[in-house]
Amino acid sequence: MPSLILKRPWSFKKPEVKLIDHLSSRLSLPGSIIACLTARGLKTVDDIESHLDVSLSRLSDPFLMKGMKRAARRLAVAVEEREKIGIFGDYDADGVTSTALLYLFFQELGLECEIYIPHREAEGYGLNRDGLDYLLSRGCSLVVTVDCGITNFSEAEYVQHKGIDLIITDHHRPQELLPPGFAVINPRQPGCSFPFKELAGVGVAFNLARALRSLLYHSGFWESACPPNLKKYLDLVAIGTVSDMMPLLGDNRIMVKAGLQVLDGGSRPGINALKEVSGISIPVNSTDIAFRIGPRINAAGRMDHAEKAFSLLISQDHGQAAGLASELNSLNQLRQSRERQILRQALSAIGEMGERHSYVLADPEWKLGIIGIVASKIVEQVNRPVILLSLDGEEAAGSGRCPEGWDLFSMLSMCSSCLTRYGGHSAAAGMKLRVERLEDFRQIFEEQSRRQFSEEGAAPVLDIDCRVNASELISSDYPMFLEMLEPFGPGYPAPLFSMKNFQVKHSKIVGKSHLKLTLSGNSKGGFSGGNLDLVAWGHGDKLSFSWNDMEIAFSLGINNWRGRKNLQLVLKDARPKTP
Repeated sequence: MPSLILKRPWSFKKPEVKLIDHLSSRLSLPGSIIACLTARGLKTVDDIESHLDVSLSRLSDPFLMKGMKRAARRLAVAVEEREKIGIFGDYDADGVTSTALLYLFFQELGLECEIYIPHREAEGYGLNRDGLDYLLSRGCSLVVTVDCGITNFSEAEYVQHKGIDLIITDHHRPQELLPPGFAVINPRQPGCSFPFKELAGVGVAFNLARALRSLLYHSGFWESACPPNLKKYLDLVAIGTVSDMMPLLGDNRIMVKAGLQVLDGGSRPGINALKEVSGISIPVNSTDIAFRIGPRINAAGRMDHAEKAFSLLISQDHGQAAGLASELNSLNQLRQSRERQILRQALSAIGEMGERHSYVLADPEWKLGIIGIVASKIVEQVNRPVILLSLDGEEAAGSGRCPEGWDLFSMLSMCSSCLTRYGGHSAAAGMKLRVERLEDFRQIFEEQSRRQFSEEGAAPVLDIDCRVNASELISSDYPMFLEMLEPFGPGYPAPLFSMKNFQVKHSKIVGKSHLKLTLSGNSKGGFSGGNLDLVAWGHGDKLSFSWNDMEIAFSLGINNWRGRKNLQLVLKDARPKTP
């Protein structure tokens, strides 16, 4: 039965009642919390305890990463001989935080560094000879890439011919042929025994710092002094990991959880200024990164040059940081305006194309730095793979996104004969091609989408973890249990519950167009006293709904008021109540 807001049928995960009861008793956790964890594949006491234990000591050994020992040893030589190191980064939030992390850490070791971040539109993604020549001209005898390089075979070969050592650190899917380099570090490369494969680029960079620190420590580099505490860099790791939409599981979950604590501590002037212009208060959560901090850092590379974001992250001057944060905020506002314009144009074009298994759209007026975001928004509406391309003379460059469960990188691999360059992940990728091959690419990509469509299906449903008894939510301990599950994000979504049998005690419009309901129990609702607040963002027009006759689907938030934490239900969907 389609729902009233999303117009989708609801799908409930089949509860393993005996297992949930057993785990709930053993772990002293509410049944709804256990239901969420089991639905995410955690079905033993050990699995759940390991998941909830986010101690940094549980991070995987960085030396399990192929190429790590060789890279760390080479960097240790650079430290000993005071070599000048070049860092070649990327222009998105993951690349900028990776660049800042290694730059600051190398400085802490007494090394002089030069950084190079390419211009998104003028140079494009990945290594290029101009950038490498710049680093070499500045006297760098060793170049380290962050969040890029794994597909840059000819550029790596170029550095090799120049007699300069190149360490590649990346996390993007490698192609069949790996680039030559002194060391290649990527958990996805064949033969890598590092157990967690889903690191962001900044996660790989952090592991390089961990390995180098360990090597220097055991060599007696610091003698009687204390080695640097790398935890202070986890705010950068959290920002890069969440912004790059990496799954918040395993090592990522541990680093992001600790990174959020560092963000709360507010020791970095640039990030403090960014929090201020973003309207973020403590505690910072993953949603704040995904929708406030990350977009403003990304806006630098999308609308201007990413070096502004890099300068903000490394700044120790509060006045400079405030000015840069204000600039990024303005760039983000401009990005939002351009994004809305492109979205309208793209949706109009899709309407004219009619029903398809994929949509490949191109326009010479579309800004390259924005179309990836727009593609994501369109996928949410059409539930099909979407590629948007910006045309520049005889070349087209762009970004693609696809629904969860599909593999965009593999689909592009099947279209490689049409492409001059491509790379990325299963859910997001970038590509370049000659305009003359655009129609061929569109046809081949449509065929690949049709095949995957038949395997995955495409009718969107709303996946709900479980029906929840409201008496659980009213418990004063429930916010604590919910916080134990955080942080939420890709690969580990926040719980989505449903509830029926309640009475609306109060209803009102808040802000310009938001609906707020205060819910109390009825004879079937299981309330043990107390009320629950529900907010429906942007749904003020539904004030007159007969909510008492509804079943609601909602996520949970926590409001901090005068030191007291209260749950807030956030409406996702609603449908008529069934018996």
